[in-house]
This record gives sequence, structure tokens and C-alpha cells, in this order.
Amino acid sequence: MKVTELSVWEQLGSLQQGWSELAANCDASPFAWPSFPIPWWYEMGRGRLMSVAVEESGILVGLAVIHDRVGDIGRHLLRFLGDGIGGYNQLLVADGRDDVSAVLWERLLSFGWAFDLTSVPTEIAQGYDAVATSSLALNEQKDAAFLTVPVDCREIARPGDDCRSVRTVTSPGECLDVLTGTPAAAAWGGGVPGSPMAAFFASAVDASVRAGRMTLHVKQNHDGPISGVLVAHGAGTSAVWRNVWEPGSGADAALVHVATAEAAARGSRRVLWPHSSGVSGKPFPLSDVTRAGGGRLRELPELARGVIRGFKEYGSG
Repeated sequence: MKVTELSVWEQLGSLQQGWSELAANCDASPFAWPSFPIPWWYEMGRGRLMSVAVEESGILVGLAVIHDRVGDIGRHLLRFLGDGIGGYNQLLVADGRDDVSAVLWERLLSFGWAFDLTSVPTEIAQGYDAVATSSLALNEQKDAAFLTVPVDCREIARPGDDCRSVRTVTSPGECLDVLTGTPAAAAWGGGVPGSPMAAFFASAVDASVRAGRMTLHVKQNHDGPISGVLVAHGAGTSAVWRNVWEPGSGADAALVHVATAEAAARGSRRVLWPHSSGVSGKPFPLSDVTRAGGGRLRELPELARGVIRGFKEYGSG
């Protein structure tokens, strides 16, 4: 196996095709595909890129999209790219390759920094038990909780809910018109115009929609306001990244129905919604591995967090 440390964002860009193929192989988080982390690093990244790629016979079989950032009390912390955008991330390891997982962890541990690799779902992180040289304690991001809604959710849409009033937008330009206009940008969490968040948001939406990894569902309400959900898609999981409801109305059953039906048609086995959305579902655990293998325990501090750039620049992931 060939292990390469990636220290500049152009190196990540050169891996996009293999990165996307690997993400599909391991049912990566919808937020772990290239169209999210690359624009995030370019527009909002701070610190040093310290990512690790593992290749075998020229094929990418492992990827840790990580950066080193000084924390609130001056300690170096390793975090995922895309940290703080309201999603979750993970190490990407080809299906069934515990040996690749071990190689990734060994290289990451060799950096000597503390880990703040938040939002690694328990069911995915169980594969990290292959690590035998060091134990880990990883933080849990409490405010990034998701609920799992069944993709077969016909019971969610009550009789009389007019799903025909929901419009599905797949054009990048139209998506951005809906999401970034004033005051739409504030409603959708797109960031203040001219800010790094606004640049990332627009670039990530543009790249993700062009890659077929994001869908906007909108509904024009009778009194004027638009309700909608912006859904990011992985290989087997779809996740609502942004949702806007009519004030005081709670979850819109027609939007929930259309979004979950579309996810099912794409082959997703589950749809994740932010816990604050008012949608009924079962908690999706974001607790991380608390111990893996033998050796000493690496305790982590409980610390607080501290122009559209065109799809061609970000690639096809």
C-alpha cells in the first residue's frame, strides 16, 4: 500500500475521481464527497491540511480528509474538513478493508495531536477497532444530531396533503437563485453576502447539484413564504442539510413525503433530518468510538468550536 500525506488543496482536487469511487464503495456521508470538503477548505479552511490517502495498485482505498487547527486554548486539534457546516463526516475506507483503517489511524496518530473528529456515526466507526497500537477517545458533536426517517414514509403524508405543490429543483442556477437571494440567504443559512460562508455555500451547492448529489424541494405557501428542504445525497444515505418551514407550522408533511420518496428512488436506505426540524424519526447516533484496541488512551479536551467558483474548479465528486 502507498500512503501519501496531502498538504495542499490541489492534491485533494487531483484525487476527485478516485475519491468519489471510494465514497460510493463505503456509503460515505453525503457531506464527505469532494463537492463539500474541497470548497469548504478553499473558502473557509484555517490551519494546515494534513490529510492522508492510501492507494493500492493505483486505486484509492482509504482517505482521511483532515486538517490541523489550533484550538481555543492553543492546543493542536485534528478535525475533518467541513467542520461546523451542520453535517457529519468520517474516514473513508474501502468496504471490508480493516487493514486500511489501521494504516490510516497509525499515520494520524503519528502526527501527535489531539483528535476532534466529530460526527463519526457509531455504526460506521465500529470498523476502527482494527487499530491495535493506540486507543482513542473522540468527541461527540451534540448539536449535529440527526433523526432517521424511513424512506418508505407514505404514512407521513396525511390525506389531503398536496404533494403536487412541491417543486423539485435540480438546476444549479435556479437553486442558487432560490437559496442566495436577499433575504433568502439568511433563511437558508447561506451566510452574509461577501462572507466566506456565503462563498462556500454557493460553491458547495453549485458543485453538488452539478454532480447530482444535491436536490432542492420547495413549496410555495398560500400567503407567500416558501418552504423547502435542501437534501445532500450519498450512495446509500440522503441527509437534509437545510430546511425552511413556514414560521410556527412545523414540518411540512408534503415536503417530507416528496424528499423521502426521491431519496428512495435514488437508492438511499435512509434519510437523515436535523433533530430540530420537527420531523418524526429515530435518533441517528453520532457518538464516536470511545476505545479501540490496546495501548494508552488519548483523552480529548472538551472545547468549544471555535463569488461562485465554478464547478470545473471543484470537479465531479
